[in-house]
Amino acid sequence: MPPLGRRALLSATAATAAGGLLSACGSPPGRSRRLLTVIAETGSLLTRNFSPFVPNARWAAQYVLHEPLMVWNMAKGRLEPQLATGYRWSDRNRTLTLTMRPGVRWSDGRPFTAHDAAFTLELIRKTKGLIGRAAPALADVDTITAPDDGTLRITFERVNTPSLHDLVGQAIVPRHVWGEIDDPLRFANPNPVGTGPFQLTKFRPQGYEMHRNPRYWQKIRIPGLELSGWSGNDQINNATVSGAVDWGALIPNPDKTFVRRDPEHFGYWWPHATDVQIFFNTTTAPFDDPAVRRALSPAFDRKRMVDIAVWGKSVPANPVGLPDGAYPGWFEKETLHREDRLTAYDPEAAELALDRAGLKRRGGRGMRVDKNGKAVRFDIITPAGWTDYVSVARIAADNLQAIGIDATMRTTSFDSWSQAVYGGDFQACISAGEWGATPYNYFRAMMSKATKAPKGQAATLNFHRLADPASDELLARWAAVSDQAEQKDLARQLAKRFTELMPAVPLYEQPEWGAFNTQRYTGFPTAQNPYAALRPVSRFASTFLVFPHLRMA
Repeated sequence: MPPLGRRALLSATAATAAGGLLSACGSPPGRSRRLLTVIAETGSLLTRNFSPFVPNARWAAQYVLHEPLMVWNMAKGRLEPQLATGYRWSDRNRTLTLTMRPGVRWSDGRPFTAHDAAFTLELIRKTKGLIGRAAPALADVDTITAPDDGTLRITFERVNTPSLHDLVGQAIVPRHVWGEIDDPLRFANPNPVGTGPFQLTKFRPQGYEMHRNPRYWQKIRIPGLELSGWSGNDQINNATVSGAVDWGALIPNPDKTFVRRDPEHFGYWWPHATDVQIFFNTTTAPFDDPAVRRALSPAFDRKRMVDIAVWGKSVPANPVGLPDGAYPGWFEKETLHREDRLTAYDPEAAELALDRAGLKRRGGRGMRVDKNGKAVRFDIITPAGWTDYVSVARIAADNLQAIGIDATMRTTSFDSWSQAVYGGDFQACISAGEWGATPYNYFRAMMSKATKAPKGQAATLNFHRLADPASDELLARWAAVSDQAEQKDLARQLAKRFTELMPAVPLYEQPEWGAFNTQRYTGFPTAQNPYAALRPVSRFASTFLVFPHLRMA
């Protein structure tokens, strides 16, 4: 299973998600059965690092200890107040003002104020190398001030209203602790002070425990959490199906291997946040021609991919590559499905379109050659162990062979895959599209010069390296307005542009994996009660929305 957080938090989430289905949950023998067990850490030995600014920190740094100002609720399509209770734009969208929640205290008893939030954002801005949700947005910021304890004010040098979600999603640290640190990049924050619902109480290399923070501003009804390091899939899967696990992601074929063992208590929920796509390097022929990319799309048997790779628990993608339910209210159905013929399985249509694009079969029925007579031959690369992507790449290669394209599925290590893909040294790969609180991030990642990098320079966004001036103009207009009706109109225009360019070929909707066991704890989000995303390792730290709902069974 590929990491969903490959962008700003790629390194932090890859260890959890990249090991195939390693993100199921459990706990090794000897755990405390009072505490809720969460699968969010991998590796037999864990380092005591709770900094929210480095990629190798513990899961709790981002998802338990350090709260953001607001949380984007993917399930509801709205911002939820957290440390901040509200925001407003002014001065023609050049000033963002946030109101802090009163009465919040750090776990050491000191009061939380807007000065902590301003300090955190300035710390990221002035310290090269610190990662964080807010880092990309800070490039457009002019000043960050706290005129009083309850108000945070951010002014922009360049108007960028979509940056709101990255700024308010930043994990906030205490100024009275981090302000004393000489080198934030090297500070491991071993005894973390946070505003979150639980605090660290026990740490060992094999795992750690967290107990309820008595100063937390919301009511928490469970005693705490237990996190353990895991050495491999077998250990995790055995613990999961035995019922030793409370909350995690999932193991293969869940209806048969998981739910069937205890239908009363075992469950899962997989909302769809983004799409799995086949990306072609648009700097190399013949993939530099949008007519070729569009021609290849009908060749792929998407239903077979869904049935085999994710056990039928998804649906084929629409031509825009945005799941129908991921951005409620943003698109009419006809906008996403206007060119459904592009994603309908139709090998004959693909053959005719390739002929028109100049990639003809040699000798009438042989393999295809380009306009210069050179054989069209390439690899589709995917990391070994990502069983869903390996299956998809194999089916894609078979589909392309059937229409005269000499494509081969090739697996490699994750390090080699990421070096090749993000460095631009590849021909085709399977990966997931960017996603966010609005479709803006997706279109910017797929078609903007702002995210395109030269070959050899690492790029985790737009690694297919396509820049479209028309899309950049639409994105610039979007960044300048805060009225959602105007933004939706621009989103529809960008969707049309996507199907014209086909910067990548959408395959199927990517499930946002999540599973639960209610033998000991209840209140998890479900398809019947979708109050927040279920996955414990998510882009938007939705764990903070889940914790207050959990109860002991």
